[in-house]
Amino acid sequence: MISRGPVRTDIVLVGGGHAHVQVMTRLAMNAPPGIRLTLVTRDLDTPYSGMLPGHVAGLYGRDEIHIDLARLAFATGTRLIHAAATGIDRQAKRVLLEGRPPIAYDLLSLNIGITPDLASIEGAEAHGLVVKPISRFIEKFEALRAAAAQKDGPRRIAVVGGGVAGVELALALHHRLRSDARATGTDPEAFTVTLVAAGGIVPTLNGGIRRRVEAALAARRIEVISGERVVRIEAESLSTEGGKRIAADAAFVSTRARAPAWLAQTGLPLAADGAVKVRPGLQSLADDDIFAVGDCALMESAPREKAGVFAVRQGPVVAANLLARARGEVPRPYRPQKRFLVLIGTGDGAAIGGRGGLVAFSGRWAWAWKDHIDRRFMAMFSAYNRQGPVLPDADGEIPPELRCGGCAAKLGPGPLARALKRLPDLPATEDAAIIGTPDGRLELESIDQITAFLDDPYRFGEIAALHALSDIHAMGGRPTRALANAVLAPAPPEKQAEELFQLLSGVRAALDREGVALLGGHSSEGGRLALGLAVTGEVAADRLTRKGGARPGDRLILTKPIGTGIVFAAAMRGAAAAATIGPTIAAQRRSNATAAQILATHAATAVTDVTGFGLAGHLAEMLTASAAGAVLWIEAIPLLPGVADLAAAGFASSLLAQNRVAEGVLFGAALDPPWPALLFDPQTSGGLLAAVPEDAAEAALAALRAAGDGEAAVIGIVAAGTGIRIAARPA
Repeated sequence: MISRGPVRTDIVLVGGGHAHVQVMTRLAMNAPPGIRLTLVTRDLDTPYSGMLPGHVAGLYGRDEIHIDLARLAFATGTRLIHAAATGIDRQAKRVLLEGRPPIAYDLLSLNIGITPDLASIEGAEAHGLVVKPISRFIEKFEALRAAAAQKDGPRRIAVVGGGVAGVELALALHHRLRSDARATGTDPEAFTVTLVAAGGIVPTLNGGIRRRVEAALAARRIEVISGERVVRIEAESLSTEGGKRIAADAAFVSTRARAPAWLAQTGLPLAADGAVKVRPGLQSLADDDIFAVGDCALMESAPREKAGVFAVRQGPVVAANLLARARGEVPRPYRPQKRFLVLIGTGDGAAIGGRGGLVAFSGRWAWAWKDHIDRRFMAMFSAYNRQGPVLPDADGEIPPELRCGGCAAKLGPGPLARALKRLPDLPATEDAAIIGTPDGRLELESIDQITAFLDDPYRFGEIAALHALSDIHAMGGRPTRALANAVLAPAPPEKQAEELFQLLSGVRAALDREGVALLGGHSSEGGRLALGLAVTGEVAADRLTRKGGARPGDRLILTKPIGTGIVFAAAMRGAAAAATIGPTIAAQRRSNATAAQILATHAATAVTDVTGFGLAGHLAEMLTASAAGAVLWIEAIPLLPGVADLAAAGFASSLLAQNRVAEGVLFGAALDPPWPALLFDPQTSGGLLAAVPEDAAEAALAALRAAGDGEAAVIGIVAAGTGIRIAARPA
């Protein structure tokens, strides 16, 4: 996170729009000590609206038009809160979030965009394809393309809205659907596009641009219906206020829009379209600590139409003004341009453009210019602070600030074994200690502590709690109560109180789902946020599962994909994508409780959880306890998305070197890259590894997948002897 020294001022950005991504990069370079920047976002990537028509036309892939907010947050040191904002408590200075506690702010900025106002169009919610939010639109557009490829698929397409966005969309759809038709052998002429423009075609632009746009539409035989306002959308038609009925198999809506409805509950002065009214310094008229930019804001002294160019220009200004407000200085005014460059893609590698009241032009060179501008803007964020793997120094040490968190911050097996060997009479190690009770029940006791690998204390607390419960689950038990030990970084008391509240709220969320009581705990200061839990559980003697007991012929089942250590090692360097980080956190948030029950039901002979020593290390513990060996089918091992590529690029946990100490003994030789990084990667809230009788393995696997562990897999077989042999999976 952006904070040099103890946090004193929390700047919270709600929404990852065109302005806020610039705030992230600029504050990464210029933030003074004590500033912490937080991004609250519903989506982990954000589309650049200027490139959406090019994507629809097939000129850009999905990744080319999206800024990866997760990667950018890690690269810039911005704390990332993956949640939807639902309101603002201005009195308490908190942002309300969906599904989790609110977070505190000192300064707040809103860049949350707008969505089409569908209230005046009956049936639009059910039958319309709404352009915003863009992330939802892309999914629906791809579904339309798939349907259009069918023999009886949609052919008559309508676009509602005659502004720049509607025109570009109509031109892009015409090009793409006909191109798809030619590729699949369908008649391109069967596809028609109709543009319904109540206020005419691009009415705010100059006459030269309008004439070129009208000519482009006519050349493609795109029917234009002007002066008719759509009031109803049905499954196969649109109806206008004047009584006109327009045949349409699919209707795209790109018309008047509104800011999110929850802004109405904030008490901030709003415009007619729900946008926050702001002063020239981009602050709310009613609250000096709240800023708003982009389409969700309106500067009354200089109103402008909704266009991405203004959000882009506001980015540097709001970044400077947030810092000015934090220092107690007067924010500088933003002066929006009166005349701005317009470039309208025609879908086929050309564009129409102009500026002000007189300048208009068109041609393929205009598209090349637009493409250059858009790609240059995107490159500012897609390649920001991209660095390579963390490499040890000459002494084999990794700098403290780049050492991994989570289970990767634990002691390696070597130091741990050497220390424990000097202590006499310690019991044999299991995932949890087993204690008999007078009534014949067995109690299980376990303790686990990990360092934060996420800046979001709520999410870290939730995952750390699930990680701690896993030891009890692995032994077939039911966790019943827990004590917590929280370590917080130095900060002013009110900041520590908020951090502890968020942390323990995450812990409670995880424990409450499993009926585990949090009875109390302890707190202290330290260099980094960390959390430990002592967990007590219970299990009937006939339901107890141990690490030992695997028998030759048993199948080895792994319930979750591996790679969490590699993911967050890469994330620290700004190299892990949202498509990797999102599924990783989702897997970590999945409890092992149900998986443990399924494995017990299918007569598992040995079970352990895969954590700090990695899959190879914990498999070795199971085999040692079972006096057996194993054949490992590494091609069957489930990996988190993108992890294989990250490992091949050299990204690895800072604990890897210590975990690999036993590699030669276990495997008889050194493994070929990148398998050491994968097999010895420390897992935080990893899955369960179990030995299951051969005749029960397929049924157990099917049950695991049906219960939510969709990537569970049989990864090998228990064998006689010792060590682990790599082999191809039998056909």
